[in-house]
Formats: sequence, C-alpha cells, structure tokens
Amino acid sequence: MLARYPFLSDGRELLRGIKLNDLLGSPKYERIRTLGVERVKACYTGQRPFMVDDYEKFLSFHVARLILIALADPIIIRRFAVMERDRIEESLINSDEDINVVAQNLGLRFKKINENVDGQIYQYNLHFLDFIKYAKNFSTEEFRLINQKLRKGFVLLQTDKFIKIIREAFVEKFVEDVMSKSDESKNLRKYFSKELEEIRNLKDEYISKYTPIEFGSVDVNAFPPCMRTIMAKISEGVNVSHQARFSLVAFLHRVGMSEEDILKIFSGVPDFKKDLTLYQIRHITGKISGKEYSVPKCATMRAYGLCVKDTAKDRLCNQPWMTHPLLYYKIKMERTKKEFSKKK
Repeated sequence: MLARYPFLSDGRELLRGIKLNDLLGSPKYERIRTLGVERVKACYTGQRPFMVDDYEKFLSFHVARLILIALADPIIIRRFAVMERDRIEESLINSDEDINVVAQNLGLRFKKINENVDGQIYQYNLHFLDFIKYAKNFSTEEFRLINQKLRKGFVLLQTDKFIKIIREAFVEKFVEDVMSKSDESKNLRKYFSKELEEIRNLKDEYISKYTPIEFGSVDVNAFPPCMRTIMAKISEGVNVSHQARFSLVAFLHRVGMSEEDILKIFSGVPDFKKDLTLYQIRHITGKISGKEYSVPKCATMRAYGLCVKDTAKDRLCNQPWMTHPLLYYKIKMERTKKEFSKKK
C-alpha cells in the first residue's frame, strides 16, 4: 500500500527509524538516493527508474521529496506531483479499498454510497467545498458545480469522477507540503549539489522546446523584461549586439511571431538591410540552417550582459526559480488567461 501511495500517514512510522544523515549520506542508502534523483528527473525525461521492491518504491519517493525541498522550484515540484498524480490514478482505478484510504488521508469529506438518481448510480458523495476546491483544475463542463447532483451540501459522484478529484487533491497537498518546507532547503542542498544542477538543466532544456502552440496568440505585454528592453533599444535606433539580436529572434520565433513581423521590428536598427536581416532570421529559425536555435536561458542572458532583472523591479523575473525567458512568458500568459476568465 505504501509503495503505491508513499505519501500516506502510515509511512511516517517507517521513516521514523531512519536518520536523515544516514538516508542522505550513508553508503547503505546510495541506491535509494540514486532512485530518488531519477524519479525527479523522470518528470522531464519520461524514464521512470526500475525499482526491485516495495521498500525502494516507498523510500525513493521520500528522497525525491527531499530533493524537491532542496530545489525549492514550484515549476519542478508541480511537474513531479502531476507525474505522480497520473500513477496514483492508475492504481486507484483498480481498487475500491485504496480509494477510501487515500481519500481519507487527503482529508476529503466524503461517504461511500450506492444511490440511484435519474437512472444513474452514484458510488460516493463529497462535500461541495472540497469539490469546488479540487475541481477548479478541470476546464470541462462536467466538473462545474452547477452541473452536479447535490444532496444536503454533498456532490454525488461516480467512482471515476471521484478518483479525478482525489488525484487533484494529492497534487495540491503535495505541492503545499513541499513548498512549506522552504526553510529546510539550504541544509538539504549540500547533499545534492551536482544532482540539483542536472535537474535544473533538464528543466531548461524542456522549456527551450516550447512551441507556439503552447502559448496561443503573441502578447508583447507578457514578454520578459530582457526581451522588452532589447525591443525598446531597437525601436530607439540603438545598434544592439549580435547576442541581443540572436536572443530576440529566437524568442520571438518560439512564441509564435511571424517572420514578417520579426523583420518589421528590426527595420529600425541603424544598419538595417532587409535581405541580410531576413537571411539571419531564417538561419536562426532553422529555415536555412536546418537547425532551430534555442532561446538562451536566463544564465546565458546574464553572461551576455542582457539580463536586466536587477533594474527591472519585476517580481516574477526576480524569483530564484525563474530560469528561462520562455518560462516567464508562459506564466505571464497563463495569468492573463486566468484574469480574463475571472472577468468573463
């Protein structure tokens, strides 16, 4: 049971007998540590490590949790939680007994029922506040409260729908738990310094492969300060560096701006030559070179002298986990969509 759902409260008893320094430093647990690292990496590589027994499955989850606390990166933490969420859902589908145990551990207010309403059989009821809290992550009409059967403040649910709510409750509680341990982050980093860097690099590589489909229509207002600054300088007729031009073209192309619109932006530079600029744009975007160049990550932008976060006074830009211009843009776009949805 704890191998399938290692976050259950019963697991604390197993953990209580293991000293943290041993778990993170003793040769005895070296394989467990390796498995924990691989579990975190799997949320970007898709390659889940092979584990020989239930004990490895249980303990490596908790090492992975400690690694996530050390990272203190909400993007990676949530991505890991979503990966585990999908695995948990698969396990719950095959066991009614597991559903009751996991739902209770996650603090859901529910009852097992067997009720026929309008020809539909419902197996569970769930307090409407719990339903609202965890159903908000679903955009489909079937998870809107107005479309549910309600009985004295409880939402009637069939098993498959209840499992969906359980998995979302796991994600929210896991992320909340890990993020609340931020004061332990610094102490844990010394055990995983090399591994943390490898995981961050995997994250940046993944972000570099974002496509325009993931962003929707281009919104200049959501651009990170570094890209807005380069664009402002170009519009003012400043002859910006090669690295600045390269970074901006790669970024604009990746977020979905057309070749024609990118060309228009560069028409204001002092040495503008349409044919040469078009050639350079097509080279960076892969139309000529055959290689679509990645957008430089924040560390590279700093090395180029193009990072402006110290002067931008942008809260999102100054978050320690903000490592890539495309990540900034994606989060800004998601926030804009949420704000629009709320107003609507």
